Amino acid sequence: MGIIKKSNQSKYYQDCRVLRESVGGIKNIDSINRCSTRIRIKLNDISKFNPNKLEESTIFKKYIIKDNIVQFLVSGEIEQITIDFIKSLKISYDSIPNDFDINVTKKDGTFKKLTDGIAIIMKPIIPLLITLAIVSTFSNMFNGIDFGSGTLADTSTFTKIVGNMLQMLQEALNLAFSILIPWSIFKLLKGSQAIGISLGVVLCFSQLENITVIMKDSSAIFQWPFSFLGEGKTGYPWKISFEGQILPLVGISFFAVYLERIFTKKNIPVFKEMIAIPMITIISFFVAILIIAPIGVIVTYGINQGMLWATTHYIAKFIFNPLFAITLPWMVVTGFIQIFVVVNMQQATTFGGTTIMPMFTQLNIAVATSVLATSIINWNNKELRSVSIPAYSLAYISGSTEPALFGVGLRFLYPTIAASIGAVFGVIITTFSGIACTLGNASLLVFLSITMKADVLEKLNINPISGGPYLWMAIAIVGTFIVTFLSTMILSRIKYFKNINDTVLERDFGGQINEVK
Repeated sequence: MGIIKKSNQSKYYQDCRVLRESVGGIKNIDSINRCSTRIRIKLNDISKFNPNKLEESTIFKKYIIKDNIVQFLVSGEIEQITIDFIKSLKISYDSIPNDFDINVTKKDGTFKKLTDGIAIIMKPIIPLLITLAIVSTFSNMFNGIDFGSGTLADTSTFTKIVGNMLQMLQEALNLAFSILIPWSIFKLLKGSQAIGISLGVVLCFSQLENITVIMKDSSAIFQWPFSFLGEGKTGYPWKISFEGQILPLVGISFFAVYLERIFTKKNIPVFKEMIAIPMITIISFFVAILIIAPIGVIVTYGINQGMLWATTHYIAKFIFNPLFAITLPWMVVTGFIQIFVVVNMQQATTFGGTTIMPMFTQLNIAVATSVLATSIINWNNKELRSVSIPAYSLAYISGSTEPALFGVGLRFLYPTIAASIGAVFGVIITTFSGIACTLGNASLLVFLSITMKADVLEKLNINPISGGPYLWMAIAIVGTFIVTFLSTMILSRIKYFKNINDTVLERDFGGQINEVK
């Protein structure tokens, strides 16, 4: 009996191949970006665009030409269509930081490669991070929010058990996040994914000591049987867990991948299966424990403490936090935000809470509001409205700002500037009021992630003021909304930005639509 193989190609792949041919192939493409209704392709030579080719397509029937940019109006699954188009260009989707703005020919600098690299590594772990955020929110609802007479977990034996179960699940997902980083790197670099997972497990094994225990516990953690190396606390620090140490995990994972490439370069069957593959994990383990861990623990702890000092010190926080807030929208655009996403995860793993989440929340509210204001300013443009409404709704509810920033804010420029101004106002309020969060949703749902646990607040050096964090977070969000909305309206009336507004409307949200029969 024959076996029918199901193609793993999407239903849009053939249409995307037609689109590739119509624009002159990958060599004629400078960049690709999209919003919720249009795919925009900037061409090196517009004369090579052949619209007649589109007759073979079923989805790319409407297009607009403006300068050297061809815009295709797409209805339906635009994200999947963009992914298929990227694949049709023989570009690995796994190597793309985000599909909203893709440079095809431009070579990025070292720093941009670094931030993009972090985004690419985190990309396959995003489903876990979403799950972790939801579980952390529920765990905080049961164990962290004081309703006056105590937490939900204090009300009955049943709720206490549920709270404990959620806490265990949260801790397990935190562990899984660290374990999956080596897997993601092995997957990205075409290594053996099983080795990546096993490496993550052995480096986060329960008998290894967590970073907080190492830095604060006075007991003898490091025990060596060799007297010349010293014993107890004075011994060599070999017992360090990699859980929550993102950057050291990335370092040892790259080492292990390239070690695998060296060992498996020559395909000698017995050597490969019986010696090479086991030795990759064994050698990587000892290199990690003896060399990378002692250095990495200092770097990780230094980053955590440095960020903690900058965001909570009674003087430094009023300098650093507003400066951090004003740059946040631009960090999202450049990808630099990925570094602070990692620091946010490290803080949450190390201290049980984070000082960065409240600032991320103000950013997302500000970006959403700026796009809302822009759509109101240009209310008569139906195309802009159709892009803006889902973009700012997503930012308000889920905290995802990429569609709002890349689809609207960055094009008009003044909404992004207004978002910076609004975020600063909100962050100043959250800074002086003393708000800390667990991992969760940096959006209007942030109230479910605010923590009042005394031990977490003590670790984070935060002292909430009277009124409580919930009231002050509400005031901060309202303040961010008002300041951002007014800033957007005021900036839109400045002649320079008004000219930009008119140009963008004509170029990206207007123009004569050509239709292929």
